[in-house]
Amino acid sequence: MFLTRLRATLYAAYHLRGQARYPFRPLESILVDRDRRAHRMVAYAYRHVPCYREIMNRLGLSPSEFRCAEDLAKLPLLERSQLQRDPEYFVSTAQPLAKHLRLHTSGSSGAPCAFYHDRRAMHLNRAYAARGRAAFMSLLGRSVGYRQTAMVNLDSAYARTQDFLRQHTLLPPGVRLNRQVLDALDPPETNARLITEFKPDVVVGYGSYLAMVFAHLRATGKPFHRPRAIVYSADSLPESVRQMIEQEYHIPVFGTYGAVEAPVMGFECEHHTGLHLNIDVYPMRLVDAEGNSVPDGESGDVVVSNLVNRASVLLNYRLADVATMSAHPCACGRSLPLLSELQGRSYDSIELPTGELMHGGRMHEPFEGIEGLWQWQVIQESATHLRVGLSVAQTCDRQHLRELITARFAKMFGPLVTLDVQFDSIQRTAGAKVRPVISMCTAEPTRPDSEQGDSCI
Repeated sequence: MFLTRLRATLYAAYHLRGQARYPFRPLESILVDRDRRAHRMVAYAYRHVPCYREIMNRLGLSPSEFRCAEDLAKLPLLERSQLQRDPEYFVSTAQPLAKHLRLHTSGSSGAPCAFYHDRRAMHLNRAYAARGRAAFMSLLGRSVGYRQTAMVNLDSAYARTQDFLRQHTLLPPGVRLNRQVLDALDPPETNARLITEFKPDVVVGYGSYLAMVFAHLRATGKPFHRPRAIVYSADSLPESVRQMIEQEYHIPVFGTYGAVEAPVMGFECEHHTGLHLNIDVYPMRLVDAEGNSVPDGESGDVVVSNLVNRASVLLNYRLADVATMSAHPCACGRSLPLLSELQGRSYDSIELPTGELMHGGRMHEPFEGIEGLWQWQVIQESATHLRVGLSVAQTCDRQHLRELITARFAKMFGPLVTLDVQFDSIQRTAGAKVRPVISMCTAEPTRPDSEQGDSCI
């Protein structure tokens, strides 16, 4: 066991070298790495994953035809519903399932997806995450041995991943991260007190839960240990709360982008202009409803390929996020492209009385520019009735705010849609996250497979 942990530690340390500076390499060099990995992963999938072998044989494709990441678009789009129905159909036969770590998505989109990670990928993703850590590491004064508080669901993929890494590596004191893990299902006042007692350098957590913690601190005015940086992931941090954290508490905020299926897709740098994408290991494109790539500056569904994991193999996978790619480079000097905006889930849509769908990404419009509004949630209970939950500062005039929100929604939806505004009634999922938009009259869409009748399920 000791030798196994030692080998894993040396493997992780080897791949950690140079990761902080990797995003500054010339884009041409990064694309060479990306294309080499894409070619190797397709060849591996053809040999060891029956799903891809069947698809490629049926379409008359061979691994040699996948010379670059753009060629991954030759494969049919893989939908989340397919992974939900039969997750083991996408697992490599190169090793038994018992060798892999099985994780689940949170299920905030409906039924959770099972996903298998091979041990090699776990250590590699840890190394690639150093690219994002480098963005705030200069604020800490040291790169190892700092104190971190993580506020997550204790049964989440993040928590299980950290447990795995601790059990399978050897790190001496002074290098090992001094980590406090708190349950995001606990009341925010409890965790705020525990953070102050622990005095971390960095606090990481779900964006929605961080919003609850800082809304509590603002309302009570209680003393709070101020970390050097806040890092959020998993769901969104409301812009009003981010501004409050940065302007009133003077704590820099950084976002990261990842999923169980693709853990280290992107990170926010010191310039805060978007999310730098790790395209060499998780190449990404944005597509319209028909699966065609959209130009930079236009929103589309996120399609990602995982070139790291060799347990569950996902290529050309529609992640169910909607985002916009920036057409401009970042002033920080990193060559990795920017995702300028994450707009929510592709299925978070509101059904209008006419039967048309309005994407949930527009739901932020009625709440813009309202001081003291920390968090909102729109729940559609029928085609003609919406319920809005709000978390606001104690100083807010609630009656005026109710009238303002009602008027803005009437302007957006017209007289056929009624609105019920409720305060302090935001719902969280079982995984402790907050979905800004919940439609009870539309389920997550089951898109047609790219090859009708011949999909890989």
